[in-house]
Amino acid sequence: MKSFLLSFVLVVAISGISGAYAQTNLDTKAFVQKYKETPKAQLLDVRTPGEWSAGKIESSKCVNFMEADFKQQVEKLDKSKPVFVYCAAGGRSTKASKILKEAGFKEVYNLQGAGYADLAKEGIK
Repeated sequence: MKSFLLSFVLVVAISGISGAYAQTNLDTKAFVQKYKETPKAQLLDVRTPGEWSAGKIESSKCVNFMEADFKQQVEKLDKSKPVFVYCAAGGRSTKASKILKEAGFKEVYNLQGAGYADLAKEGIK
Protein backbone atom coordinates (compact mmCIF):
# COMPACT_ATOMS: atom_id res chain seq x y z
CA MET A 1 0.00 0.00 0.00
CA LYS A 2 2.84 2.41 0.82
CA SER A 3 4.48 1.76 -2.53
CA PHE A 4 1.18 2.41 -4.33
CA LEU A 5 0.70 5.66 -2.43
CA LEU A 6 4.28 6.74 -3.15
CA SER A 7 3.85 5.93 -6.85
CA PHE A 8 0.60 7.89 -6.97
CA VAL A 9 2.18 10.96 -5.32
CA LEU A 10 5.13 10.79 -7.72
CA VAL A 11 2.87 10.63 -10.79
CA VAL A 12 0.80 13.59 -9.56
CA ALA A 13 3.94 15.62 -8.82
CA ILE A 14 5.48 14.93 -12.21
CA SER A 15 2.20 15.73 -13.99
CA GLY A 16 1.97 19.03 -12.17
CA ILE A 17 5.52 19.98 -13.08
CA SER A 18 5.17 19.15 -16.77
CA GLY A 19 1.81 20.93 -16.99
CA ALA A 20 3.29 24.11 -15.59
CA TYR A 21 5.57 24.45 -18.60
CA ALA A 22 3.14 23.49 -21.35
CA GLN A 23 2.29 25.84 -24.17
CA THR A 24 -0.46 25.72 -26.75
CA ASN A 25 0.79 24.25 -30.02
CA LEU A 26 -1.19 25.27 -33.09
CA ASP A 27 -1.01 24.45 -36.77
CA THR A 28 -0.71 27.35 -39.24
CA LYS A 29 -4.42 28.01 -39.80
CA ALA A 30 -5.31 27.84 -36.11
CA PHE A 31 -2.28 30.00 -35.21
CA VAL A 32 -3.28 32.70 -37.72
CA GLN A 33 -6.94 32.62 -36.68
CA LYS A 34 -6.13 32.83 -32.96
CA TYR A 35 -3.59 35.62 -33.57
CA LYS A 36 -6.08 37.68 -35.60
CA GLU A 37 -8.82 37.35 -32.98
CA THR A 38 -6.57 38.08 -29.99
CA PRO A 39 -6.38 41.73 -28.98
CA LYS A 40 -2.98 43.01 -27.86
CA ALA A 41 -1.21 39.88 -29.13
CA GLN A 42 2.58 39.91 -29.32
CA LEU A 43 4.11 38.18 -32.35
CA LEU A 44 7.58 36.84 -31.60
CA ASP A 45 9.94 35.66 -34.35
CA VAL A 46 12.81 33.68 -32.82
CA ARG A 47 14.84 33.31 -36.02
CA THR A 48 18.22 34.97 -36.50
CA PRO A 49 18.35 38.64 -37.54
CA GLY A 50 19.63 37.51 -40.95
CA GLU A 51 16.63 35.24 -41.46
CA TRP A 52 14.32 38.00 -40.23
CA SER A 53 15.73 40.66 -42.56
CA ALA A 54 15.45 38.27 -45.54
CA GLY A 55 11.69 38.05 -44.94
CA LYS A 56 9.62 39.18 -41.99
CA ILE A 57 6.15 39.91 -40.76
CA GLU A 58 6.06 43.63 -40.06
CA SER A 59 4.23 43.35 -36.73
CA SER A 60 6.70 40.77 -35.37
CA LYS A 61 9.49 41.35 -32.92
CA CYS A 62 12.71 39.48 -33.62
CA VAL A 63 14.50 37.96 -30.63
CA ASN A 64 17.19 35.51 -31.74
CA PHE A 65 16.74 32.23 -29.88
CA MET A 66 20.40 31.38 -30.52
CA GLU A 67 21.71 34.40 -28.56
CA ALA A 68 23.05 33.84 -25.06
CA ASP A 69 20.82 36.62 -23.69
CA PHE A 70 17.57 35.26 -25.16
CA LYS A 71 15.96 34.89 -21.73
CA GLN A 72 16.88 38.46 -20.78
CA GLN A 73 15.52 39.79 -24.10
CA VAL A 74 12.12 38.12 -23.75
CA GLU A 75 11.82 39.46 -20.20
CA LYS A 76 11.27 42.86 -21.89
CA LEU A 77 7.98 41.63 -23.37
CA ASP A 78 4.68 42.13 -21.56
CA LYS A 79 3.90 38.91 -19.65
CA SER A 80 0.25 39.86 -19.28
CA LYS A 81 -0.33 39.85 -23.06
CA PRO A 82 -0.58 36.70 -25.20
CA VAL A 83 2.57 35.88 -27.16
CA PHE A 84 2.59 33.98 -30.46
CA VAL A 85 5.94 32.37 -31.28
CA TYR A 86 7.31 31.14 -34.60
CA CYS A 87 10.62 30.40 -36.31
CA ALA A 88 11.62 28.82 -39.64
CA ALA A 89 10.36 25.27 -39.07
CA GLY A 90 9.10 24.87 -35.50
CA GLY A 91 12.12 23.62 -33.55
CA ARG A 92 13.35 26.88 -32.05
CA SER A 93 9.85 28.19 -31.40
CA THR A 94 8.97 25.08 -29.39
CA LYS A 95 12.03 25.54 -27.18
CA ALA A 96 11.43 29.30 -26.93
CA SER A 97 7.79 28.75 -25.92
CA LYS A 98 8.88 26.56 -23.02
CA ILE A 99 11.28 29.27 -21.85
CA LEU A 100 8.49 31.86 -22.04
CA LYS A 101 6.18 29.70 -19.92
CA GLU A 102 8.96 29.15 -17.38
CA ALA A 103 9.49 32.93 -17.30
CA GLY A 104 5.87 33.46 -16.29
CA PHE A 105 4.08 34.29 -19.54
CA LYS A 106 0.44 33.31 -19.12
CA GLU A 107 -0.57 32.67 -22.75
CA VAL A 108 1.99 31.23 -25.15
CA TYR A 109 1.01 29.97 -28.61
CA ASN A 110 3.59 28.05 -30.61
CA LEU A 111 3.42 27.59 -34.38
CA GLN A 112 4.01 23.86 -34.59
CA GLY A 113 5.60 22.08 -37.54
CA ALA A 114 5.66 25.20 -39.70
CA GLY A 115 7.32 28.57 -39.83
CA TYR A 116 7.62 32.02 -41.31
CA ALA A 117 6.98 30.95 -44.92
CA ASP A 118 3.66 29.35 -43.98
CA LEU A 119 2.57 32.44 -42.02
CA ALA A 120 3.50 34.72 -44.90
CA LYS A 121 1.35 32.61 -47.26
CA GLU A 122 -1.60 33.06 -44.91
CA GLY A 123 -1.27 36.84 -45.16
CA ILE A 124 -0.55 37.52 -41.50
CA LYS A 125 0.75 41.06 -41.06
